[in-house]
Amino acid sequence: MFKISKRLCTASQYVRSGAIVADIGTDHAYLPIYLALEGKIKKAVAADINEGPLNTARENIKKYSCEHIIDTYLTNGLKGIEGFNPTDIVICGMGGELIANILEASKELVSNSSIRLILQPMTMIRELREYLSNGFSTIAENIVFEDDKLYQIMCVEYDGVKHALTNAQLELGPKNIENGGEFYERLLFSTIAKKQKKLDGKRLGGQDTTEVESELLELLELSKEIKK
Repeated sequence: MFKISKRLCTASQYVRSGAIVADIGTDHAYLPIYLALEGKIKKAVAADINEGPLNTARENIKKYSCEHIIDTYLTNGLKGIEGFNPTDIVICGMGGELIANILEASKELVSNSSIRLILQPMTMIRELREYLSNGFSTIAENIVFEDDKLYQIMCVEYDGVKHALTNAQLELGPKNIENGGEFYERLLFSTIAKKQKKLDGKRLGGQDTTEVESELLELLELSKEIKK
């Protein structure tokens, strides 16, 4: 059986059956290979900005006899990906700001309401959600614990609507808050600790703490719901 990481496995669950998948920053092409072997997708393109990872991807695609399903493509972000007519676009393992920049650079493509985006940012998750709130609806979210870290995965689709998210929703994810669970609780208390540290730093520096205090209070209110 072909195995992939928990993060990629969770992301794969949001890929629709019969999809044409674009895996951006594919690295070893593990995700499209997994989807192809599972018989879940119609076609896929494994894309990367560097030739080195693409060569590794090609070797793996050949090793698992997936050449008839998976193409490879050297590109920066989503440039040229429209030529493959993707229905589901996956971007995992990049910084949130970079993901937002990639989406913005190909706004015409991702603003198609029939296209699903499956994203797993490594950093700047709040900033990515702020970007997505201007036109994208959150379909699903999940939190994965792997290698002693918590990872957030989000599935969104374009609807052209500006979604007003609270500070807590930007930090934790609206669907994650709704779903709850052990990993959500870990993420919540970890975020509270970081926010408290930020608040303490601002106080020591004699800076305005109004905004951080408000954000922390909102998170603490959520923690009270858990303790009930």
